[in-house]
Amino acid sequence: MLNYAVKELLNRYKSYVLTVIVIGLVACMVMTLNFLGAAYKEASRLPFSDIQGTIIVQKNGNVPETISGVLMSCSLAPIHQDVIGKIGKIEGVNGVSSALSLWVFDTDHFKRVLGVDWQDGYGKSLLSRIIDGSIPKSEGEVLVEKTYAAKNGLITGGTVTISGKQYTIAGVVGTAANEIVASDLYLNLQTAQDMAYQSKNLQAVESVDNTDVNIIFINADQQDLTAITQSVKQTLSGPDTNAGQTPLGQTIGNYNIYTPATFEDQISTVMRLSDQLIWVISLVLFIGACLIIARNTLRSILERRREFGILKAVGFRGRDIQKVIGIEATIQALAGFAVGLLLTALAVFLLAKTTVSIAIPWELSPYPHFLLANPDDANVVQTHFLPIKFEPVYALVTFLAVLLIGLIISLLSIWRISKLKPVEILRNE
Repeated sequence: MLNYAVKELLNRYKSYVLTVIVIGLVACMVMTLNFLGAAYKEASRLPFSDIQGTIIVQKNGNVPETISGVLMSCSLAPIHQDVIGKIGKIEGVNGVSSALSLWVFDTDHFKRVLGVDWQDGYGKSLLSRIIDGSIPKSEGEVLVEKTYAAKNGLITGGTVTISGKQYTIAGVVGTAANEIVASDLYLNLQTAQDMAYQSKNLQAVESVDNTDVNIIFINADQQDLTAITQSVKQTLSGPDTNAGQTPLGQTIGNYNIYTPATFEDQISTVMRLSDQLIWVISLVLFIGACLIIARNTLRSILERRREFGILKAVGFRGRDIQKVIGIEATIQALAGFAVGLLLTALAVFLLAKTTVSIAIPWELSPYPHFLLANPDDANVVQTHFLPIKFEPVYALVTFLAVLLIGLIISLLSIWRISKLKPVEILRNE
């Protein structure tokens, strides 16, 4: 039966090329669409790749009257330690890190300073990116961002002044200026907390304790991210300071929670598709393919009616012919899927060379607009290669769908063949 089916396909290959091409194109389009959907979800997590966390929490604060000295960046409000404790108890949270982001308006020039706990997740991820020097071993040592160091002629072993105090440069960090929580200088968290606590300008607008932070990084399970985010929102719900708005129009005292979902709408491409739309398009493609293949199959059966009539006349049973048709349909489906795989591999290769742009909210990587020659430079945009890859699960689902098309071909053929009567066919021939 197999040999007979293969010979028939080879002898009549022109009749089956359309079926194979249609199956291949549909398989390619469905797999590529699903791979793209998965890639854009992965792309939304890329801004978090340099930090030890998948959720970031900040709190809106009051705007200072005087822009000088040490201030909290982007008018952030202090977050007390008890909040960190509450978040750490939420089910699914694997770890909580914190930092203190400050703007320091010194007489020489402006500096972005980030106080870091070198022992928590974020601190360890930062230390892993030291490209020169070593880990700070005392409160009088700092790390310098590589671009800032090159711009200001700072080297390991040198000194830098922050808010009137000199610090020794322990090393240079290979961070980027457009990543989340970008900073020029990184120092011990307690040192930054003392600096904020002693700032009169800051204390005039916010009640700052020497244990407060203003950024929380939450390391949560990806599969439970939505539920964990909702639990965090419930834990932090409700403003707890006076009414009012920040310069960005946010309510003072409210918490801002950022997750990969925050960036999904920021991906600057018209090809970003939702899961629901992908499934609708896939269903439409398969239905369209079935209609085209059904028409081609029925026409092919009519062209072969004399052959089937002769086979029945010489003793072939109906089930024998059905087996041949089933084998032919399966071979067509497999050949179509193979073509689809090759086309999909080519599509993935080409799409992997494209880029996506992700706009980072200003408050996550802030720089004072009034200090820039072009205020638009404060709007940080990250550009990444599209992280598209072959997804075995979607390929398997597509393969099963292609087999379903093969089954439909078989059933249609069997139904049409069952209506053929040998005597009538031979009489008409």
